[in-house]
Amino acid sequence: MPLDNKIQSVMKVSSRTVFIRYLWLVLGLFLFVGATNFYQILMVAPDTVGMKAFKSAMFSSPGFVRDLLWFLGAAIFVHLLLVLLLWLGTVGWLANPTMRERQRIITIYFSFAVVCAWIMILSARAYPNMPSGFIKHNPLLMADITLYALSAMIALSFAVSLYRLCNSKWAKSLAATMIFGAVAGLFWVNGVSETQAKISPWANNSRPNILVIGVDSLRPDETGYFGSDGQLTPNIDEFLKQSTVYRNAYTPYARTFPAWMSILTGKEPVNHKGRFNLINHSYLDSSQTLAWWMKDRGYRTVYGFDERRFNNIDASFGFDAVVGPKPGAMGFVLGQYDHPMINLLSNTIVGKYLFPEMFLNRGRAGNYDPERYNRALLDEIIAEPGKPLFLSAHFLLPHFPWFSRDLEELEKFEIPKEPADKFAYQYRMMLKQVDRQFGQFMEQLQASGVLDNAQVILLSDHGDGFAFEKDLLTPARDDFPFEVDTNTRGHATNILNLGQYRVLLAGRSYGNDVFKPGLVDGNASLMDIVPTVFDLLDSPLKDKKIEGVSLLSSDKKERDTRNLFLESGFKTLSVTADDMTEEKLLREGIKAYTVNDDGKLVVRDVWYNPIIRSKHRAVIRGNWQLSMIPGMGEHMVVTNIQEKKWWPFAQYQGDAATEEMLAALCSHYKGEPGFDEAGVCLH
Repeated sequence: MPLDNKIQSVMKVSSRTVFIRYLWLVLGLFLFVGATNFYQILMVAPDTVGMKAFKSAMFSSPGFVRDLLWFLGAAIFVHLLLVLLLWLGTVGWLANPTMRERQRIITIYFSFAVVCAWIMILSARAYPNMPSGFIKHNPLLMADITLYALSAMIALSFAVSLYRLCNSKWAKSLAATMIFGAVAGLFWVNGVSETQAKISPWANNSRPNILVIGVDSLRPDETGYFGSDGQLTPNIDEFLKQSTVYRNAYTPYARTFPAWMSILTGKEPVNHKGRFNLINHSYLDSSQTLAWWMKDRGYRTVYGFDERRFNNIDASFGFDAVVGPKPGAMGFVLGQYDHPMINLLSNTIVGKYLFPEMFLNRGRAGNYDPERYNRALLDEIIAEPGKPLFLSAHFLLPHFPWFSRDLEELEKFEIPKEPADKFAYQYRMMLKQVDRQFGQFMEQLQASGVLDNAQVILLSDHGDGFAFEKDLLTPARDDFPFEVDTNTRGHATNILNLGQYRVLLAGRSYGNDVFKPGLVDGNASLMDIVPTVFDLLDSPLKDKKIEGVSLLSSDKKERDTRNLFLESGFKTLSVTADDMTEEKLLREGIKAYTVNDDGKLVVRDVWYNPIIRSKHRAVIRGNWQLSMIPGMGEHMVVTNIQEKKWWPFAQYQGDAATEEMLAALCSHYKGEPGFDEAGVCLH
């Protein structure tokens, strides 16, 4: 055999050996990471009847199996791509026939280790609070010089390998051009600042853009505008100073999905049927929403939600585009999935298609990227500037688990010593971060021309309870026949804790003066957004059966003399515990859920009546609240909201219209399971 042919034969064998070695190494990496992640879900989870039934429901669902196979296929594809890149990046010099086999094998392992370390370092720098980010505690690994050195080694290895693989000057020139283009592209993406400024036709459109922007769990009393000195929300405070702000605003239901159903329908939960998170959509009429009505008026409708595991509103509710992770049971399974390579891809355009449940997912707390969520929102917003825009966008950072990729100390608050108090500190930390995200988003909207002619409604879907002293109600007398717990943790856990039900609600005008700056009295509700938007468009409501009132055309007397109803949600004991964790919530609540054929997590139909039966119910009129709580029999609670005092209904003798409020409560919830089991409405 000629020498050249013999050398080429040896190189082919060596090249094959290099590829196979990398294939086995990457396969081992894939199996190790997968086993580590899924062990907790499939093996360690409590072996209860409920968990067994839930697992059975998952793997009996065609949609879940499809989503699982897609994830596995995408993960395998990414790992095979890693094998190919490792091979291309080293085979040109590793296949050298003069290299000893032992040296070649050692070098393969070393190259693999270098690339794995490089990926882990990149992931830890971007998402330091993911479990794989433990290397953040090693100053040597996290040093800039380490990253630069590893990057230079990999780039040099890749360049030399490609160069040696080419057998002609033309091929080598092409390889050099490709390398230069790849480096230039990376520099452009990561080193050149992006501008969103555009010449927009929106300013010349007679119809304003309508933006409804929500901040999850934002308590008004934690903003500087409403008197907090925590310096947590400077951007939100500045927005509110230029807005019409409604002092006393309430959510009908202090959970995200039911609250947004009221926002989009203008109805009470009893009538829009979204009585709890993850309710089967067969109970709902998704055609009667503000998004559909805006589409009928020529608007492009965009929906943005960065945590859709519990709020599974989708395009069927009238939206042309949806930004955020794909909802479904796989989103719960992958909530804590941690793989440095997938972490880096999950928030990119590649991750949008390969790992849709992970894409821009606030539920993956340590892997969430608020800047990229803003950018993805803006990309959809400016996609069709020729049409007026209706945007419904929500920011979930302040929601449990009050954790993110960034942890920062608060200047105005001390780190609590008691574990039970840590949640409030972390919640305020997330408020500071979401305020920064909101400020950046508004700047981007301004630069892109969206706000040249716009009406912006800023709201929170609900508050949250942290056993704050300011939420405590005091008894108005000393001779009460019973006691009540008025300061429960969580949200939608206790209607007597109005820290859970008070919301931020404000409107600001851009390019006009419809909303004038100032603080407005009178009770407002999230149901009022639909009629307010119709008022902004000077469009009749017709036969929409809206229960809210326009905040622009109603007065204080009208808003204070109407009845606003509140109800609690599906509650586990862990929600109100001092040592609440995601694992405890899962273990306690798992029996209530199943997975439908589409792979969506839903509450089992057999739990519908028990959940409705367990609800607290209340009615607010003016400055008074009347509450009915299961387990208290005929005893009802009357609350003076402003004075934060309560009376037993039977002992109250003041001027509040309690009998009329009771009649309204009885009429509104008449016939529901568990309502008025003591027969108070019959007296």
